[in-house]
Amino acid sequence: MTTRPAAIDRLGIPAAFLSRSDLRDLGLERRAIDAVFRACPVVSFPGYSRPLIRVADYNALLEQHTYRGHRVRPCHTTDAVL
Repeated sequence: MTTRPAAIDRLGIPAAFLSRSDLRDLGLERRAIDAVFRACPVVSFPGYSRPLIRVADYNALLEQHTYRGHRVRPCHTTDAVL
């Protein structure tokens, strides 16, 4: 009998899937999980009630919304003088 890899281990496999429970295991709270599922394409197999997202989509979302530099979040306004 084989065991399913942990969610953290599947993050390196772009074609793998993640469930809401997997995102919780990765440390996300419910509101963050809801936001991820709204932002990523959802895979829904016929006869299977749990929605899934692809690891590649999740990783792309993380990269797109990871801000580096001196700001926590980017400023959407032009460089205004304060």
